[in-house]
Formats: sequence, structure tokens, C-alpha cells
Amino acid sequence: MTQKNEIAVVIPQAELDNINSLLAQLKTAVAPYVHALTNSEIAGIAKMGDKTVAFVSKVKDYTTTNPEYVPNFMSVPDFIVDVNAVTTLSPIMKSIKQITDDLNDTMMLSGNEALVAALNYYGNVRYNANEGQASAKTIYEDLKKRFPGRGKTSKNTTVV
Repeated sequence: MTQKNEIAVVIPQAELDNINSLLAQLKTAVAPYVHALTNSEIAGIAKMGDKTVAFVSKVKDYTTTNPEYVPNFMSVPDFIVDVNAVTTLSPIMKSIKQITDDLNDTMMLSGNEALVAALNYYGNVRYNANEGQASAKTIYEDLKKRFPGRGKTSKNTTVV
């Protein structure tokens, strides 16, 4: 019985070069407009999500129609720039996320098929090594390093 092959991705080198060129262009194009954060910076800020977009949008409208309620420490022009940045970047991010999700799924499926095939080969090599085939034993000894086992533990081991 042969292994089921649900995916066979072979991207020609010319297409890979084109993809990498386009990615470099995209990275260069967005570089002036993006800001990377450290983990501690991420942990310390409020996060705007889908549920808060409408709230922030309404506040933007109210700062224009009812400016008397704007706190004196709040810069409305800066606030509007930030709101507009989120509005502008959101569809770009959604497109990139869709591509990223599709790439992750493709890599997962391809990786699954590759790992299952490798494990089948490993099992066959192990079987042949146990049957005394010298060349299989050499391969098995090399491959089994990936599976070191958990070692044997004694029931009489005391914890200090």
C-alpha cells in the first residue's frame, strides 16, 4: 500500500526568485511605515481588536462633533492619524495573514507527508537492522540518534 500524497509542491526556481523579489519589494515599501515591538513593549500596551474598532471610530467622530470633551492631554490630530493608520493597514494585514495561513497549512501538510514517509523508512531500516543486515544497521545507528529514548529508570531510586 502506498502512502497517500495529498500535496506535491514544486515551485520552479524562476518563480521562487520572483516571489522573493516581490517580498523584498513589499518589505522595502512598508519599512518606513511599520514599527516592530519587543515582547515587553507588547505586554505593556492596550490592544485594539475587531471588537474595539467601532468604539474607536465613534470616539473619532465625537472628538470632531463634541470637542469640548477632549481631555487637554489628548492630541486629536495624533489620534486621527493613529485611527487612520489602523484603517489603512488592516486590509493589508488581512491579505498577508491569509497568505501566511495558506503557507503554514501547505508547509504543515507537506511536512506531515515528509515526516510520515521518513518514519516509515526509519521503521523499515530498523526492522532490517534487527534482522542482521549490516548496511541497514549503519543507517539505523545514524538515524536513531533522533530518537534517543528516555533511558531506564530504577524503581529503587531515591529522591534526595
